[in-house]
Amino acid sequence: MSNYYFRKIVLTRESFSVFLTIILSTFISCSKVENDFENPPHDFEIYLLDDPNIKIEDILSLELVNQDKQALANIEIQQHPWLTDDDIRMYDFSSHLLYLKHNKYDYLPEPIQLDVPASWYDKPFMVVADGQRRYVGYFSGFYSSNLWPLPVIDNSYNFFYPEDLLIITWQWFNHDTTDSRNDFFVMESLNNAGVLHNGLNLILKKIAFQENSDTASVEYAFTIINEDTDNLYILDPDKMGSELFHHYNIGPQFVKSDELGVRTASLYKPAITSPRDTWKPEWFIKLNSGDSITRTVNLKGYPVFPPGIYQCETTFQCLKKIPKEQRTLSDGRYWVGPTKSNLIYIQY
Repeated sequence: MSNYYFRKIVLTRESFSVFLTIILSTFISCSKVENDFENPPHDFEIYLLDDPNIKIEDILSLELVNQDKQALANIEIQQHPWLTDDDIRMYDFSSHLLYLKHNKYDYLPEPIQLDVPASWYDKPFMVVADGQRRYVGYFSGFYSSNLWPLPVIDNSYNFFYPEDLLIITWQWFNHDTTDSRNDFFVMESLNNAGVLHNGLNLILKKIAFQENSDTASVEYAFTIINEDTDNLYILDPDKMGSELFHHYNIGPQFVKSDELGVRTASLYKPAITSPRDTWKPEWFIKLNSGDSITRTVNLKGYPVFPPGIYQCETTFQCLKKIPKEQRTLSDGRYWVGPTKSNLIYIQY
């Protein structure tokens, strides 16, 4: 997948109406309530809905004001979970990558290797933690055009990961306050199941506009903290150079206070000809458990920034295509996936 295509997806999905994002908050409860299931056999579970004809838009159309947990309780799910912590070797909470014990396509209703079945497009799923319903997401694929402000198992992303990795993505701007994947009780249930890994914490430290004439460029600094129990190998822009680093990383994204669209470096054309699944060990730096690094990089190719107030976040990702047998080293492992930073405000 080219840089241009990845950015196009971000621009399209994150430019969607803020109104739909507000609806999302009605699904989330901030306080722990009594379990929906007595003596649940698993700490973490994902369920499909009992009625296969229900689509995610049917769920979003419910009257849910001030009834978030009650609304979730009224959704009828199947008797047995689709996926549980017994199916997971580990869950990286920073990327929301599930490292599965089996091929992820084994969990689909038919043997297919390229996409989820069309009958599963917009199919909802329910995440249950310690017997209580926590949030709703949905399935999507290459040929699905609907975009909803909810966590999604989207095969147009999952396809680019090895077959033992399944990612639940959040494709919208400002995940700090609206991303229901980061539910504390989900994290607690994964920890109780012994499969939780905290992964990386990405902190966007500062950002400054540089050139801003025909096109614009920015300089940004970020800190990466290894909050995992494992030593992690991660891409290092100091080792690979800014241009190669941004061949694999989209860089900062901006939302102007009086606009809905997301600004990215969509005009950036790196002079990189190697396939995006190419990787070299010398691009990586070992980050011991508990350690951190800070890096400052430049990125060009933004449209001109008019004066105003901007929200900004960035994403850090490492290579998706590192095979399972090569991910674990004698003194650590390669970290895989994307993780988003905090949100900061800047005025230009």
